[in-house]
Amino acid sequence: MLRKLHEIQGMQVVALSEGRVMGSVQKVYLSPSQKRVSGIRVRESGLGGDESWVDIKDVDKIGEDVVFVNRASSCKAKQPVGRSLKDMMGMPIGTKDGKILGTLVDFEVDEQWRVVELTLSDYRMIKIDHRQAVFGEDTILLEAGADERLRTAPRHKVGFLARVFGAETIQEAASAITRAEQAKAARPQELVETSPGPAKASRARRPTRRKKTASKKKT
Repeated sequence: MLRKLHEIQGMQVVALSEGRVMGSVQKVYLSPSQKRVSGIRVRESGLGGDESWVDIKDVDKIGEDVVFVNRASSCKAKQPVGRSLKDMMGMPIGTKDGKILGTLVDFEVDEQWRVVELTLSDYRMIKIDHRQAVFGEDTILLEAGADERLRTAPRHKVGFLARVFGAETIQEAASAITRAEQAKAARPQELVETSPGPAKASRARRPTRRKKTASKKKT
């Protein structure tokens, strides 16, 4: 069963062995080199709740609203591994023959937690070839001709972010990023706009007051 990563954020995390609620998924992390989910960041409920890390191998299964981990000890006090979905959202996606396809909105993963598809801005999706795709520091590159696999993504509201902000809001935000980047790229770099100096504000002419002169008395 394929699943989008943003659907997992906000889910409750429960330890199967103890039946203990460990908190909720704060972030989902990805290994760019392996193009696979590396783990999840869990935060305890309540203000100032502690945060812990769960390796993806310790996730037993995911239900509609709950992520089950093997045991409470699966939640470890260690730093996350990889990059979070939040950190990678908005990255430009292009091809190795120089085409810009859009910006990243979400990842779709399979049962082995491998990324199989990307959700792009402007309601589009594209499957990836693991042998060719590069998840870089600043951009995601797909093989030449990958744009032929672009297809329209379904517009339905699902997952944590969609419940809070709405799926269309997320997509519109990503589309706005794309339009801004395209406008910046199209603007000539050497263009220097000159504008006249600020006009001096005209001073309102004050009415002159007539000085009262004392009338001379005739003697």
